[in-house]
Amino acid sequence: MEVVGRLSLVLLGMAIGLGAAEASLRLMARLHPAEDLRGLHEPRPDRPWLYGLRPGAEGRVTHTGAVRYVINADGFRDRLYPRAKPPGTFRIVVIGDSIAFGYGVELQESFPKLLEARLRARTDTAIEVLNLGVNGYNSYTEAALFADVGIRYQPDLVLVEFCINDLNDPTLHFDTQTLLLLGNIPDAAFPDPQRRREPAGRPSLAFRACLHLRSCVLLLGRLAPPPADGAALAAALKTHDEPSDVELAWLRDRYLDIAGAARAVGARLAVVVFPYATQVDGRVSDVVERRLGALGDAGGWATIDLLPAFRGGAAGGSRPLFIDLWHPNAAGHAVAAEALAAQLSCRGLVPAPPGEDCSGPASSPITAPTASNHDAPSARPSLPAAIPVR
Repeated sequence: MEVVGRLSLVLLGMAIGLGAAEASLRLMARLHPAEDLRGLHEPRPDRPWLYGLRPGAEGRVTHTGAVRYVINADGFRDRLYPRAKPPGTFRIVVIGDSIAFGYGVELQESFPKLLEARLRARTDTAIEVLNLGVNGYNSYTEAALFADVGIRYQPDLVLVEFCINDLNDPTLHFDTQTLLLLGNIPDAAFPDPQRRREPAGRPSLAFRACLHLRSCVLLLGRLAPPPADGAALAAALKTHDEPSDVELAWLRDRYLDIAGAARAVGARLAVVVFPYATQVDGRVSDVVERRLGALGDAGGWATIDLLPAFRGGAAGGSRPLFIDLWHPNAAGHAVAAEALAAQLSCRGLVPAPPGEDCSGPASSPITAPTASNHDAPSARPSLPAAIPVR
């Protein structure tokens, strides 16, 4: 009995020690900068959107210096909004990837928050712009998140931010923990399933339990760190200047999913196309924007092309607008918000009077999309024949 008692005390001590270590590691994860935005992620194999931002997470990513990222209790980088829309309020929900999330800029410098301020300055109507952007998302996870969570905020308008890297393999944005926990990701999550990386096998129950413990993950990382993958890095940096038929059809279907979910709650959809740096400086054409505009014309949603605004904002080369190839800096977000406020007002998508900045066919008022046979896959519009697709 004495031996059993001593063994019990030893085991109890080990449990207390491990518990204290786990608590310390979790606290350190909150207080110390993450190496990249994936440190804010929370794998969610139980939800169709696969992963999200960890509620209550906070940190400064080493790449962006003093920028502070704070995730609210609902799992978004924004202030906390009630699900029920206040009476008399026009509510806009923004979904997208790290551009919408606001990589490299403070929350109030991100285009959703700047858009909110600019629209409020144009009208007496109470306007709210909710930022549901999650870094690393593509159109599949955006559609799944909106259908599962976004519609509960009762939006009047849904803005989907598009970036050219939405057409990359989404798993390039996942860390090892997320890949292992999610297991086999559906083909629909990939713009071109034929180009997807080899899926990870389903880990054992014990291994999945380990991945929920900071101490266990740290130990795994020390014993078997993930190898550097130069090919994956090159793929992550690749732009799809000329999307394939398969990729465009995938985008069309995802946007039709979002449009259908939005229409079911009385909201309209607009796709906001952000340019990338080599388009703004003229090295790459606007063929992607034209193809996305044609998809919107066929599908019944508005497409807002921000390339002209960015080229105008960068005229003379005196003001850089990007942090890197894709991500706007604070000045770039301001250009986007100003152009968006004008376009939404000019097109009659928000209850704000159009200003003097309405000109050209892109600013023509539009009517609400008519109901379509969205639920029938055979009724989905074909790729526009007028825009050559290679």
